[in-house]
Amino acid sequence: MSTDQATVKSYDAVAAEYAAEAAAMPEWVATEIDAFVAKLGGSGRVLEIGSGGGRDALVLEKRGISVRRTDVSKGFVELLREKGFGADLLDPLTDDLTDTQRPGRPYDGVWACASLIHVAREDLRAVLGRLAEATRTGGPLHASVREGDGEDVSMHATGAAPRRYFETYWREPALRCALADAGWNVSEVRRYIGRPDDRWLSARASRA
Repeated sequence: MSTDQATVKSYDAVAAEYAAEAAAMPEWVATEIDAFVAKLGGSGRVLEIGSGGGRDALVLEKRGISVRRTDVSKGFVELLREKGFGADLLDPLTDDLTDTQRPGRPYDGVWACASLIHVAREDLRAVLGRLAEATRTGGPLHASVREGDGEDVSMHATGAAPRRYFETYWREPALRCALADAGWNVSEVRRYIGRPDDRWLSARASRA
């Protein structure tokens, strides 16, 4: 991903700690999973961008969805493998997105929950376009980003190691344009508030 290396190293250093912190499913993510699974019809093979500790993939699999777990962070990939799950180190901006389990077949959908926040603004259309090319016509996309303006580098000094995250913020009109330009039909963009000052835009779209 177009994530700066300091962000990747931050995740690598605290993968297990971060996974534990994120283990509880936020209500808004559960709502989006319901809509995503319904759009898939309760089955299918999906590409997950930014699997992290694997929380969402587990829930999707319990709902009958096959998930290819991927992350740009080697720390998360190793953590998932240690837990017994298949996981691939993958940068959706530059790496081959072909599903090694189903060569030549597109994914039925893409799940990108709170991961595209680390993609630079000028690279998001390219990432979304590559995801569209890897997805069957009509296949659903969940993509959630932070709502706001500009970019920021957030610093967190608590826990096992200091964390430094580059993040990009979006407004709904620009997000809709980026998705449409990349080959997605946007059906809805919902707003959610997570932790204090955590504001999310959650886009539901399908492959045009």
